[in-house]
Amino acid sequence: MLAHQLYFIRIVLMALMMLFMQSIIPVSAQLISESEPEPESEPSVTSLSKPKKTEPLPLPLGTLLDSHGQPINIPHQTQSALEYSTPVTVPINPSKTKSTPSVKTSKAKKLNRKQQLASRNHVANDPNCRWLDQRIGQLEAQLNGKQSNNLQHVSDEASIRNKEWQCLKCGAEGPDQNDHSNCQYRRETNTK
Repeated sequence: MLAHQLYFIRIVLMALMMLFMQSIIPVSAQLISESEPEPESEPSVTSLSKPKKTEPLPLPLGTLLDSHGQPINIPHQTQSALEYSTPVTVPINPSKTKSTPSVKTSKAKKLNRKQQLASRNHVANDPNCRWLDQRIGQLEAQLNGKQSNNLQHVSDEASIRNKEWQCLKCGAEGPDQNDHSNCQYRRETNTK
């Protein structure tokens, strides 16, 4: 029952609002027509409610406007925001540098296969070979720099690394795929 009463009240309120709106529209139309100079023909209510605007011209394809209505230039070529070019380097002329005779390049005679494997004149293009070359050089520098009897462990490691160098064929073509596991130094453990 309460729902029926609320429904009735709502319909009455809607009808009153519609009547009120109809009475306001002609008054507002008269106010607008009084403020404007009278045109040659009398305008209708529908023409007064819609102000006359000049329609903007359609934009051509690829044109954008900014917040002020001005066209924005769009580049036609795609560009990266980060463009980097390496600086031009000029190679140093070898005749201008001092040439110091190297111990590794002083031998001109052809080495046999065993000597070539043991020699460190040439290092194969392998990361293990490059590391071994550096490590053997460090160990030899330690052995040549100090005259001490406490460097037995350095001497032992140098001989182990030289054996590894020969096994991996670092003085020639470099190691094969299975040479890495076969040539790796393994310490002997005493299990009792």
